[in-house]
Amino acid sequence: MEKVNLGLSMASKWTDPAMLLIYCGIILAWVVVTVSLCAYEMITYEQPKGEVWHGADGFVSFLVAIYILRLLYNSVYLNTGPAETTKYIDFADTANGRALKAKFNKSRIPIVTLYDSYFNLDLNFKGDVYEVLKDHRYDFIAWRPTMNLIKFLAMQFVPGISSSFKDKLSTKKEIADHYDRGNDFFACFLGESMVYTSGVFHGTHQTLEQAQFNKMSMICNKLQIKKGHRTLDIGCGWGTLVRHMTREFGAKATGVTLSKEGAKWCRDYNEREFGNRDATEILVMDYRDVPPNRKFNAISSVEMAEHVGLANFQLYLSQVKRLLTDDGMFVCQVSGIRQNPNWEDTMWGLFMSRYIFPGADASTPAWWYTKEFEKAGFNVHSLENVGVHYAHTIHRWYQNWNKEDHMKHILERHDERLFRLWNIFLAWSAIAPVATYGSCLQFLVHPSTRVFPLDIFCNPGPDNVSGKNVIGVGLRNDNM
Repeated sequence: MEKVNLGLSMASKWTDPAMLLIYCGIILAWVVVTVSLCAYEMITYEQPKGEVWHGADGFVSFLVAIYILRLLYNSVYLNTGPAETTKYIDFADTANGRALKAKFNKSRIPIVTLYDSYFNLDLNFKGDVYEVLKDHRYDFIAWRPTMNLIKFLAMQFVPGISSSFKDKLSTKKEIADHYDRGNDFFACFLGESMVYTSGVFHGTHQTLEQAQFNKMSMICNKLQIKKGHRTLDIGCGWGTLVRHMTREFGAKATGVTLSKEGAKWCRDYNEREFGNRDATEILVMDYRDVPPNRKFNAISSVEMAEHVGLANFQLYLSQVKRLLTDDGMFVCQVSGIRQNPNWEDTMWGLFMSRYIFPGADASTPAWWYTKEFEKAGFNVHSLENVGVHYAHTIHRWYQNWNKEDHMKHILERHDERLFRLWNIFLAWSAIAPVATYGSCLQFLVHPSTRVFPLDIFCNPGPDNVSGKNVIGVGLRNDNM
């Protein structure tokens, strides 16, 4: 039901794309249940002597009606209009590729068909994927959902198959499936910094590594971290932020992660950088299992909350509040999506949910997060949208991914399908924030209590990196 709640949170009208998809998913789920019950009735029905049973006729009529509806959907709704599609893509000489060419060489190709066929090797882009999508996506792509996608949405109502159920075991498997592919896999696009979140650019000429340094300093200064402060980073990835807190700000930093591969990287890097594997504390556990007797002066969670899920968001915030000191602050950076998304926006969000981050259902409009923070007993001190910075961050990831030595490594260690999946994911996601349907929201919040020392926002002290005074809502080091 999380995806239903997500659609409801984004829609402004009953006719919005998110609502239409919910209707389709519910109808398809109802069809599956009805067909199953009818089949069961046919198998188990014992006809009394002398009576004529017409159940089979009714069942056949039902199936015919469904077939007609599907035919109308494919022939009318998916009649996508003319386009010179072969100007932008080549169809492969495979059985599926030839069928696609016959159908779409002179008409728009649905986005779901495009990306499925691309990473299944049935078509190729003519030129750089990012450039083709950035400049020409409106020339040859149709943004309408295919039946394949609607089937996926219908399955989200089924426990055991849906990616929306957030018990600890499911969450652990979800994280392992994504993050434990191998550190070498992620190094092929994240670069030296190994930070899987948006950087912050003080000039688009800056490198990816500098942008990530800027972002980490920005977070630490918003949290007003001082030497000796106990800090916690929930979903610490490869530990780059906790090392930054320790090295640049003198914090006693702790990170928590479910990724064994990431934890090993953290400790190995601690040894190289500090000469001590335990220079930062790394806990391999679910965030819900951090001992409640631990207290931290500052907590960060950078693009991890998406894995929490809508249903568990209050549980997540209550855990943060228990772990935070009375005068502590919390930075939560999350990927968002605009209110009232159109079909293009919705298709991107569903692609991410289906193939890249299954179960990552908490990417919502900014108002939803604000409501949840206040409901949990936090005051929202600031909200900063760093979405455009994400566009430049992901574009640099895309460029790293397409370096010849990285391509060769992925093709040798994994396969071409996975390379192509990540290629279109990075290319399309680099466009999303600039097209305004994707965003990245950085919240600074604190406990909504009378004892919280609000004057720290008037007398924040010096920026630990630049030496300049900061106000707690962003920083800038003009020398970077």
